[in-house]
Amino acid sequence: MQAFKILFVDDEEINLLNFRMIFQDRYEIITALSGEDGLRCFQENSDIGLVISDQRMPGISGTEMLSKIYDIDPDPIRVLLTAYSQIEDIMDAINLGRIYQYILKPWDANELNRVIDRAKDLYQLKKENVSLTEELAEKNRHLELTNQKLLNANMELERDVRRRKALQESLIESEERFRKFTQASQDTIVLFDTSGKGLYTNPAVKTLLGYNDKEFMNKSIIGAIHPDDRRAVRKEITRLLTTNVPSQVREVKIQKKNKEYLDMEMNLFCIDLSSGERIVGSIARDISDRKIAEEQLRLSEERLGDLSAMLITAQDDERRRISMELHDEFGQSLAALKMQLRALENKMYSYEESQKEEILDELRELRQYVNMQIENVRNLSRELWPMMVDHLGIDAAFNNMISSFLGYSDIEVTMKLEPIGEFFAVEEQRHLYRLLQESINNVMKHAEAKHIQIVTGQVGDDIVLAVHDNGRGFDVDAVSKSTGKTRGIGLQAMTERMKLLNGKMEINSKPAMGTSIIFTLDSERN
Repeated sequence: MQAFKILFVDDEEINLLNFRMIFQDRYEIITALSGEDGLRCFQENSDIGLVISDQRMPGISGTEMLSKIYDIDPDPIRVLLTAYSQIEDIMDAINLGRIYQYILKPWDANELNRVIDRAKDLYQLKKENVSLTEELAEKNRHLELTNQKLLNANMELERDVRRRKALQESLIESEERFRKFTQASQDTIVLFDTSGKGLYTNPAVKTLLGYNDKEFMNKSIIGAIHPDDRRAVRKEITRLLTTNVPSQVREVKIQKKNKEYLDMEMNLFCIDLSSGERIVGSIARDISDRKIAEEQLRLSEERLGDLSAMLITAQDDERRRISMELHDEFGQSLAALKMQLRALENKMYSYEESQKEEILDELRELRQYVNMQIENVRNLSRELWPMMVDHLGIDAAFNNMISSFLGYSDIEVTMKLEPIGEFFAVEEQRHLYRLLQESINNVMKHAEAKHIQIVTGQVGDDIVLAVHDNGRGFDVDAVSKSTGKTRGIGLQAMTERMKLLNGKMEINSKPAMGTSIIFTLDSERN
């Protein structure tokens, strides 16, 4: 006879050894040092009749492990050992672990032995009950089969007549029950038998589909449904007849008398007649107006996306125009002024010595100021339009942007920039430049970060631009659900730019946990 199996779980090896020494002569002992290990042992060993577990262990607790074991197999008896007697632990053990016995540590061998004996008896009783129940069920099935054969032999000649009569009577009952409702309903209501033959239609069938009662009842309900929807509807009808669980509403196309198809929302259900027969009903609602509205909404969203793209393009065009004006007009004027000041400085050397130094100092200060203004104009020009992208490509522009950022920011920057310019047209490179520019600006304005990591490169078939910071982070879901000014135009602009690039933008952030923005584009996209 196979020994009774006991799984003993405790995170202290001395307790495992003591238990094994005391009980291994009478039982087959399996031990585990943690709840996770206990679950694994339980799944790897069959016919375990008793599980004894410590409550407090690293990882999952004894209660959690016993609850998971119960979900796997409710038959084994469960006993919980604990050095604590808090009411919360006891309630969790009873409600979650469904334990048989709750024993305080240190456990007494005699007491535990009595518990094990009772648990063994209880487990074996469970198994015997299951075996007896299965045996009884098998005998009942055999008896029912025998009875059914006898009934079939006696009722074969009368079955067809009774079925038809009962179906007619049940139909009258059902029709009387639903008549007022169906007559007033603007939705089509159809009853049909298991073969799909129509039994009843309400006036809405004539109003919406054009069939009169006789025409539609002579037509198979499946035949009226669009070929693309027929398989799903047949499957749903079969499921209904088997389970009698109402179906989920589904959209289908139903053919009208004029051969056109009408978009409808159909719900199938079963009706059990007093005769024992089951028929199927359907309620279908005209949703053509809603489909038109949905299509109009889709087109509106597409137009909105187009308008957003046009806005970005218009912004870039305006920035380029202003950039060229600043570069060609203001920049050149300042450069000329700088040359004139230098010439004036040279002339000053012919003046009296006592005045010369004072004049030269003032001129030098003026020249420095002009130099500063020229640099400001250049920075403004780069911000308004990334001319370096047009002339040198995105890789050089990225390096220049980051170098400029290092020049005026205290934030530490780590970068790993692999060349990606070969994968993008100039227009696409301008969008990538704006994406990195906006990401860095967001870090400066909002993140309060001390470190930024910038990465570009190819990962498989994708091109990736990633910006990570260790700043204060934010709730991504809250910002995504917000609208208008609360969301910020920066994120909206980045989203629209990624749509134009047919790429994906992923934002990972939590408060106090920093932020990662990852832009992914297919290197072989159209």
